[in-house]
Amino acid sequence: MSTYFTLRQRAMTRRFWGYALPSIMAMLVSGAYYLVDGIFVGHYVGAAGLAGINLAYPVIMVLIGLAAMIAMGAATAISFQQGAKNLKLARQALVNALWLLTLLGTLAPLLLHHWHIDILLALGIEQGTETWKQASDYLTWIGGGTLLLASNLAVPYLLRNDGRPRLAMILVSSGALLNIALNYVMVGRLGLGLVGTAQATLIAEGVVSLLGLGYFFTAHARLRLSWRDLVPKCPAMPGLLFNGLPSLIAQFNLGLLLLLHNSQLMVYGSVKDLAGFTVAGYTEAVFIVILQGLAFGIQPLISQAAGAGRNRDLSFLMAMGLKVTLIYGVAVWLLVQLLPQPVAMLYTGSQDGELLAAAVSSLTLNLGAIPLEGIIMFGIVLLQSMARTRQALIISAAKTALLLPLIFWLPLQWGRDGVLLAQPTTVLLLTPPLCWLLWREWRRLKLACAPQAPASGQAARQQGVPLARRASGTPLS
Repeated sequence: MSTYFTLRQRAMTRRFWGYALPSIMAMLVSGAYYLVDGIFVGHYVGAAGLAGINLAYPVIMVLIGLAAMIAMGAATAISFQQGAKNLKLARQALVNALWLLTLLGTLAPLLLHHWHIDILLALGIEQGTETWKQASDYLTWIGGGTLLLASNLAVPYLLRNDGRPRLAMILVSSGALLNIALNYVMVGRLGLGLVGTAQATLIAEGVVSLLGLGYFFTAHARLRLSWRDLVPKCPAMPGLLFNGLPSLIAQFNLGLLLLLHNSQLMVYGSVKDLAGFTVAGYTEAVFIVILQGLAFGIQPLISQAAGAGRNRDLSFLMAMGLKVTLIYGVAVWLLVQLLPQPVAMLYTGSQDGELLAAAVSSLTLNLGAIPLEGIIMFGIVLLQSMARTRQALIISAAKTALLLPLIFWLPLQWGRDGVLLAQPTTVLLLTPPLCWLLWREWRRLKLACAPQAPASGQAARQQGVPLARRASGTPLS
């Protein structure tokens, strides 16, 4: 390898970790928003408050998924345009994202207000109970502040794609600290219950949104906006949303996974088995959050390299990301398989032997394929970042299509263990087609890096068509 390419790889490695580490920190801290809510509600409101916030959370997950679809679609489009040296289209993608966030923040509260009672009944909450009141209060405030929730989620994506990963980390961390302080005052001191915790969350998210989006109107922003730039281009919005659709499906998969596992464990197991599965869920959540930080952190680098046609950089980032994901996944798998009891005791203690046994079983069975699960999650984001949206969409949808029959059929054969094996079985079946798609992309990049004879003018123009389509946000097959 030439000295130039060696130095280039060293530079890309520094940029890789320069984007990945702040993003991982930001993801860990952002996950603290609803964890902090749960801690304060558990201490100062009680069981009805915890039940209310947990029962309302599926609706919040839908809102988060819609916001993630907008944010990831915009992030991919912005970096592609920047890689293609087309700042005008990159700026327009940012403007379109702001309008879509505003539309979501306007429509969602109206729809939630109209179907408020129907939604609570569908969630299985008995009308007139204390849990009903708590869930209703929380959903009213969080749903009404959808614009703040969605903007807060989008800010780190947009800042990273403007070359500011550290600023994204600082803002998200500051928002989490503010949320803790406000929860202490409004829930712990003023006794406002779930209304107080919802208000604390929205205020913190509002501050992050205001500062993060306000940054784009300053001279420090690469994609600096002025008021006259805020003109939407509606024809480009469907492409932006399509690019982000796998993120919405991923959020839907997560909610469906929890719902189906909980219901099936209550049929084939016990409350202790359900509690044990919660331990596996928390462990998996930590694994996924760190991995999402890695994947979303390097997304700007991948999209810029793809948009600019820097195939060697793209193949290097692809290989490095997959290696880090696999090493991290194997390390977590070894920890869970070799030391399941100490891991379980972090959550359950040692007092309840039945609960501890259920948690150990859930950890070893349900997380049995966690390295491959990490590859699938990273692979979907990787394809999405390269504007291979259809492939990412197929893998995301296939995950749901495989899980649905397995989680009903496997328990018929093996009871409770069948429920716990449904997810790793889905992952094992999904890994070969994803690896084939990734290998195909890898081979394409390697062929593109190989020395070629100069193309004729007409051939060069034809080769430029796919890049132009990607840079415009038009989905590719």
